[in-house]
Amino acid sequence: MWNRLESKIKKGDIILTHNGTKHTADSLDMLIKNIKQKGLEIVPISELIYKENYKINSNGTQIKLNE
Repeated sequence: MWNRLESKIKKGDIILTHNGTKHTADSLDMLIKNIKQKGLEIVPISELIYKENYKINSNGTQIKLNE
């Protein structure tokens, strides 16, 4: 899993894993450790989603509007 993520992962990315697969649970500790070693922070998705004063562009990216 990490080999597929390492070169692509960046700040603000959401990593979706499937809880019913054979190796996901076994890989979580390693993924979290490697993400943190890369200098990234793991936060709940609720901290990434704007709840007010935003728009969504044609790429599906949520953009905070100036207040």
